Amino acid sequence: MASYVEQLMLKREDAVMKAAVSFVYADYNAGSPLDRNVFHLDECSYFESLEFHRRKSNFLLGRLSAKQAASVLLSEPDLRNVSVKTGVFGQPVLRVTGVPSYQVSITHCDSIGAAVVFPEVHPMGIDIERIDPKRNKTIESQLTTGEKERISAARGVEEYSVLLTVFWTVKEALSKILRTGFTTSLHVLEMNETLFVNEYFRSTFSHFPQYAAQSYRLGDYICTIAAPRRTEWSMNTSQLYDKFNSVFHPICLQVETFTEDIF
Repeated sequence: MASYVEQLMLKREDAVMKAAVSFVYADYNAGSPLDRNVFHLDECSYFESLEFHRRKSNFLLGRLSAKQAASVLLSEPDLRNVSVKTGVFGQPVLRVTGVPSYQVSITHCDSIGAAVVFPEVHPMGIDIERIDPKRNKTIESQLTTGEKERISAARGVEEYSVLLTVFWTVKEALSKILRTGFTTSLHVLEMNETLFVNEYFRSTFSHFPQYAAQSYRLGDYICTIAAPRRTEWSMNTSQLYDKFNSVFHPICLQVETFTEDIF
């Protein structure tokens, strides 16, 4: 397993809070049990009840990334004290022994899991997807007329695929904050502006002006984090890119992607 965790400073006019983002690479081998030094017995039991390899892999990636982020942010060295339950809408619900009022958003694609742990009073959402031109038509079908017009200026197939993946991940990250997933029309999640600034894409929304999203290109992937628009926050992009390109990217398997996380 390889991992990267970074604390984020969430700066607002009246307060400064902390969050943490985590990326985990783990190649699950079919039939392997969970490490009981990392996972609670209840998590191990649930894992064993899962029938399909993909569901087991996604469970492992999501929980590992959530545990890593929470461990660093909340100074909890025993990962068994960090667990993720499932809410009534399928959303992840973070539980850390003795620590209330924090929540988590998780995502996974191929053999990479990612999570952001944040104060409950400051909602955030995360999504990661592979850039894949074969999915362009699928994403195009979910864009509004205005979004199609803005993206039509892209130069070349690669840039077009990158921007489409940015649009997809931005909408999915916001849907996790709203706890709708993609059960709602993606037109409701319309983006009204996407700009490339400071090594990442920043997007805002037509119908949810209180939120904004920041999207990062990580090798063949796009990772987006959505958060309240009036919060200033940033990641150490040079460190993140170096880690991803030297550790994550070379060992990522080229397998099926665009897993549609519910939350």
